[in-house]
Amino acid sequence: MSEHIHVDDVIGHVVGRFLCWPHYDESEAKQRLSQLKELGIESLALGGRHVIQCRQVLGKGHVGIVLKAMRGGEEVALKVRRIDSDRKSMHREAKMLILANEAGVGPILYGYSSDFIAMEKITGLYLGEWINDFRGDPEELRSVIRALLEKSRKLDHIGMDHGELTKVKRHFIVTEAGPRIIDFESASTERRMQNVTATAQSVFLNKGFASQLGLYLSLPDPKALVNSLSTYKQDQTDCNFKKVLEVCNLI
Repeated sequence: MSEHIHVDDVIGHVVGRFLCWPHYDESEAKQRLSQLKELGIESLALGGRHVIQCRQVLGKGHVGIVLKAMRGGEEVALKVRRIDSDRKSMHREAKMLILANEAGVGPILYGYSSDFIAMEKITGLYLGEWINDFRGDPEELRSVIRALLEKSRKLDHIGMDHGELTKVKRHFIVTEAGPRIIDFESASTERRMQNVTATAQSVFLNKGFASQLGLYLSLPDPKALVNSLSTYKQDQTDCNFKKVLEVCNLI
């Protein structure tokens, strides 16, 4: 585990500079520190697969960066709103995550404020990494791919479009318990849901990705897949979703 710095000691420490990234402001950092305490955050730490200014973090994006944190004695993921973000607060993303959690999708939300989201730290490989490293039983691979579509279906069912599942390699993490969807900063309940269609197209119609799957699985006929997805898109019923799974050779 990375070295955790108590919240009372982060100002002046390198991890504290990421409270206001990419433009550090000490007065803003101190204001944000009070939010952390209200959220029950006990300490912060660097570490992760992403690199910012030669420092490793759990994640980075247009809206925020993700740090390790301790809350209630448990290591969690803490999303920090970037100073230059076009989002005025993290409230909307948190509300999307609450809705996703109700459907059994996404990292568990523990708390949020204007500038932070404290959530479950999901451990595993990005889907793209997992597929590249896969050398196991084809049935395990089939189970994971089916679970991707079933998680996506849950979002369609509750009326939420994730918005980033065309980038399926980095928005699913494969854990020991199966794949998990992450990063709801672009999610919306105000546009047509395209989670299943985006996921299926990214998995089976992306040549690089499909070529990896084809080493182990029987791939769907592209035309049949497009037709089944078109039918599902027009009428997102359980029956039409089952037809997508059938075309993909997943049932």
